[in-house]
Amino acid sequence: MGRVWRVFLLAVITLLFMCGAMLPGEMRETVSKALSLGGIDAYAHVFFCALIALLLGWSWASPSWVFVLVMLLGGLIELVQLWIPYRSTTWSDVAGNAVGSIIGLLILWLGRQLLKRGSNG
Repeated sequence: MGRVWRVFLLAVITLLFMCGAMLPGEMRETVSKALSLGGIDAYAHVFFCALIALLLGWSWASPSWVFVLVMLLGGLIELVQLWIPYRSTTWSDVAGNAVGSIIGLLILWLGRQLLKRGSNG
């Protein structure tokens, strides 16, 4: 996959994560019920942050920068949620962001190791 596509996919996934995080409580519940999502909030943080970390690392950033950038994004989202009706900030969301970042970076590292092993014969 070319770099342009990775950056495009990164932008789309980041926007989806941010839009989902910014939905007011009642609208969030309506969307969750309509899509039969149930209580996936914690999983969404892990999933989206893993994808964002994977794509950031694959595109250009070092692992330490990836972790910092994903945590800053998650922290900004948590901060903004203070002003969104029926939303609140939680440490479990921050932990989900950190776990997702680490999972994404581990997947990236494993993929690179497999590619190295494959190219070495």
